[in-house]
Amino acid sequence: MAEGTPQRLRVILRMVQIHDNLEPAWDDEGEFRFTAKVTADGGEVHETVLPPPGSDMKFYKIMDNPAWNRLSLDKTLFEGEVKGRMEIEILGEEFDLLTATDQLDLYRRVLEGDPASFVGFYHPGDEGSSDPERMTNWWVYLDIEEA
Repeated sequence: MAEGTPQRLRVILRMVQIHDNLEPAWDDEGEFRFTAKVTADGGEVHETVLPPPGSDMKFYKIMDNPAWNRLSLDKTLFEGEVKGRMEIEILGEEFDLLTATDQLDLYRRVLEGDPASFVGFYHPGDEGSSDPERMTNWWVYLDIEEA
């Protein structure tokens, strides 16, 4: 498919993995919420908040212990036409009752070129140690597939 020819794509956040819950050492569980923004070709921003507003959950409880630090989400962040550029940003926040909200490192990936080349599974380590999905305090696993 030539660059500039629209292709329908879907972006799915498969999982997050927390490596620092931003809590004191005695508190092994953090309370997290995520906001994802996906923009295709500089157009409308598609925003997804997880857990969704109005749901019974206000946040996800996630530990930073390697045995329990993964949260499977399988949530679609975007589905639509892309011609040649897609930006994906995900902000993770950890909420506290008595202190200010802490922010995880911002996840950001910009894809440019033939949209067919965007299709794939993006995960920590697939591009080496400097890969965007492998941030200091959390990791992101996402799929881009044909819709």
